[in-house]
This record gives sequence, structure tokens and C-alpha cells, in this order.
Amino acid sequence: MTPQCMHGLRDLTNEPSPRYKQKYDKLEVQQKDFSYQYSSLEREKQDIVLYLKQTLTQKEDELSDLSEQLLGLQQAKEAEKQSFQKQLAQLRQDAEEKKDQLTSENMGLVGKLSALEEFRMQKEELMERLANQEEQLEKQRKEHQLVIQNLERKNVLDNDRLKKEMQQRMAAVATELRLVSDRKMPDTTMRAIHENLSVTTQLCRLSDKSQELLEENQALRDREEQLKREMAVMRPLLKENTRRSLSNQKVIHQLSVRFNEQCAELKEYEKSHTQYAQLQQDHNALQQELKRHRQELASLKEELEQNNTKVEGLRKDLEQEKDVRGQLEIVQQEAAKALKQALKEVPKEKDTAISILSRRHQLMRNLLVVLYNDPLLGKGPALTELIEETAPLHEYKTHQGPQSAVHAALGSSVTTTSSEAAFKYHPTLEELHQVT
Repeated sequence: MTPQCMHGLRDLTNEPSPRYKQKYDKLEVQQKDFSYQYSSLEREKQDIVLYLKQTLTQKEDELSDLSEQLLGLQQAKEAEKQSFQKQLAQLRQDAEEKKDQLTSENMGLVGKLSALEEFRMQKEELMERLANQEEQLEKQRKEHQLVIQNLERKNVLDNDRLKKEMQQRMAAVATELRLVSDRKMPDTTMRAIHENLSVTTQLCRLSDKSQELLEENQALRDREEQLKREMAVMRPLLKENTRRSLSNQKVIHQLSVRFNEQCAELKEYEKSHTQYAQLQQDHNALQQELKRHRQELASLKEELEQNNTKVEGLRKDLEQEKDVRGQLEIVQQEAAKALKQALKEVPKEKDTAISILSRRHQLMRNLLVVLYNDPLLGKGPALTELIEETAPLHEYKTHQGPQSAVHAALGSSVTTTSSEAAFKYHPTLEELHQVT
């Protein structure tokens, strides 16, 4: 290692480098700045926390106030809701009344509409008359202008014709004078005549020009007078037309306003008419439904009457069946009694055959009357059926006990007599009443 390097190392160890010292100072300044910023941030943080706490407290107070306001608003809302419901009911009632009023006013609007239509026709007629008058006025003005043009044209033609005639006459006179001068007059005279002729020609030209100017002036004056007369005639007409036009404009404005009002009323009427038509359709539907229900009710009533009639008929049939059954029971009881009495009848020894036969005939007559009364009503079994049913019983009795002979005789007599009575004997009503 050289002495110079050793000397540099000694310098570095003994004294710090300016560059490092500057960096150290810079870092120290930055540290102070950071410390100041940190303390500032700490203060700001504390201030922010304090502010947030105050804000939170304020917000809590506001929240409580808002809660109270919300409760009050809800109560007010309920009160307003009730009031609005009352107002809605009142508005509905007013709407119904307004509807009825509009319905009543619609009839009047129909008349007003017809009057408005008539007024519109009158307005169209007046406008047509005004247009016709304007056309007539324009036509008269054109005719006047045409007459004026024809008069001016005729005046110009007459002036041209007169000029031509005068020129022809002057040319003829000049020719004659020239011929005469050529024959008789000397040169000086001829020269004077020529000068005189030229002067005369110039004078004629000037006279013609002045005459033309005078005629033109007179024509202009006549035209001015005519225009003045036309203006005097047209001024009242123009004033009258202006006045009519203004009045017509006012009337048209009023009519337009009235027309707009009528259109609005007509729209309301159409709306109410549509609602009325809808209500009419609903009413017709309800009428049809009511009619259908009435028809169903009438059919049900008719069916009920038929059922009642059937029930009444069945009740009557039941009563008749009960009566017939009672009569049949009575007949059966009487027949059973008669049969029992006939079967219990025992002939005595002292009785003769004639008395036995008479008693037997009497018993048989009573039995026949009882049995024959039921076939007259068309009910119950026939007499022959009863005889056929009782015959085996009597045959059976002939083989029973000591009374077999009597019972057999009684059974045979009952059989023969009953069969004969069934075909030969027919009791009368008086006999039936006597027996019963």
C-alpha cells in the first residue's frame, strides 16, 4: 500500500466525508418533518374522532327527531287517508250528481247543437253572399276597365283616322298647289309657297301634337274624374265590406270559441253516452238474466203444480183404495159371519123339509146379497170363485162327525143354489137396502 493511500484512509477515519454529512443532515430534516407530520396527523385524527363523535351524537338526535317525525307523519297519513276517503266518497257522490246533471244537460245541448248547425249554415250563406259580392265587384271593375280600354282604343283609332284623312287632304292640296305653281307662278313665288307649305306642315304637326296632347290631357282628366267617381262609389262599399269583414271576423272568433266549447261538451257527452250505453247493456243483460230466472221460476212453479196435482190424485186414489179396502174387509167379515152361521145351522128333528129348505134359501139369499154387493163395484173375487173355493170344504165336512149328512146336504144345496143364483137371481136395490 502506498503512502498516499494510507494518508487517504487516515483522513476518512479522522473526519467524516461532507457528502455523508449532507445526507445525514437531510435525513435529520426529513425525520423532523415526518415527526411534525405525524404529530399533525395525530391531532387531525383526534379532531376527526371528536368531530365524528359529535356528528354521531347529532345524527342520533336527528334520528330520534326523525323517528318522532315519522310517527307524527304516520298519524297524519292515517288522518289524511281517512279524510281522503271521505273526500273520495264525496267526490264519487259529486261525480254521480255531475253525471246526472250532464245527462240532463245533454238534452239541452242537442237543441243548442241544432241551433249551432243552423247558425253555421247562415254563416256559410253569408260568406257565400260576401264572396258573390266580391266576385261581382271584381267583375264590374274588370268590365269598367275593359270599357275604358275600348274607349281609349277607339279614341286612338279615331285620332289616327283623322290624322290620315288630314294628311291625305293636305297631300292632295299640296299636289294641286304644286301643279298650279308649276304652271303659273315664278320661282320666287314657288319658293315662298314651298316655305309656306313647310311652315304650314310644321304648324299642322304642332297643331296635331298639341291636339293630341290636349286630347290625352282630357282623357287623363276624364280618367281621373272616372276614378274619383269610382273611388267615391267604392269607398262606402269598401267601408261596408271592411265593417262586415270585421264583424264577420268577430262572429267567426266567437263561433270558433263556442265551437271549441261545444266540441269539449260534445266529447263529454260522447263519454257519458258511452258510459250510458255500457250501463244500458248491463241493464239489458240483467233484464235478460231476470227474464231467464222468471222463466225458470215459472217452469218450476208449473212443475210444482203438476207434482201437487199428481200428489192430490195419488192421495185421492189412496183414499179410494182405503175405502175399497174397508168395504172389502166389511164384505169379508159379513161373508164370514154368513158362512159361519150357515155352517153352524143344525136342523132339528121336528123341522120339516120345507122349513129347512126355506131357512136354507134365506141364508143363501143373505150370503148371495153380501157376496153380490162387491162384484157390482168391480172389486174383489167373483161369486163362482167363492163357490169353487167353498165346495171342497163342504165335501170335507161330509166325512166329519155326526152332522155330516146335514152339512153335506147344506153344502150341496149351497153349491147348486149359489150356482143357479149366480146366473138367474139378481136382487134389486130395494132388496139390497132391506137386507143391509
